[in-house]
Amino acid sequence: MVTRTVPDVPNDVLRSMYDGRTTLGAIGPVLAEGLYRTVRREAPRSVVEVGMACGASTIAILTALEANGGEGQLISVDPFQHQNWHGQGVENVVKARLAHRHRLVEEFDYLALGDLLRQGLEVDFAYIDGRHNFDYTLLDFFFLDKMLRVGGLVGFNDCHYRAVEKVASFVTSHRRYEEEDIGLPPRRIVRAQWHRLIGRWVNPNDRYFRKRESWEPDPKYYAAF
Repeated sequence: MVTRTVPDVPNDVLRSMYDGRTTLGAIGPVLAEGLYRTVRREAPRSVVEVGMACGASTIAILTALEANGGEGQLISVDPFQHQNWHGQGVENVVKARLAHRHRLVEEFDYLALGDLLRQGLEVDFAYIDGRHNFDYTLLDFFFLDKMLRVGGLVGFNDCHYRAVEKVASFVTSHRRYEEEDIGLPPRRIVRAQWHRLIGRWVNPNDRYFRKRESWEPDPKYYAAF
């Protein structure tokens, strides 16, 4: 198991967030590294993330976009950024001097993503870290799949949640996606009691899937997932 307290990402604001333990609601440092490396490699022009919280994933993505140059932009969907997080994520983005690449949509995902789709947004990379119920996670993927270009990549956080695991199964059984290894070190944890599967080993890493084809099954299609 690889343990890291501060992510290896070239951004002093992000590193200080972990070092100062002000990362309530943040993704793990190893996952932040993986997110940064992936955006650097993929060089997306348009990115959407669902869930912002303190802005750790946001800054990891934006730091990579800035390093890539060009016109890469990130849209964060988070209805609770000011209500619950008191604007902490936005403040950290400003501190990191990355606000010129960022746009916050402070609406519920089921409203914001529908609006972005209606506007004709095409997405190269998406990261889903919103509410981890099955229905909300599936809804996020449903809309983002319609915006994601063929060849684009979508990542899921908190895949050890049973609901998120189930959506990840749906991605490959009901759409034309292939899971992709982005080089995260292998890790595992025992599922906590509140997951109701005590003692089951689960992988807490993010999971990433590449879109191979724009395809939907016929109306009567069913496959177990």
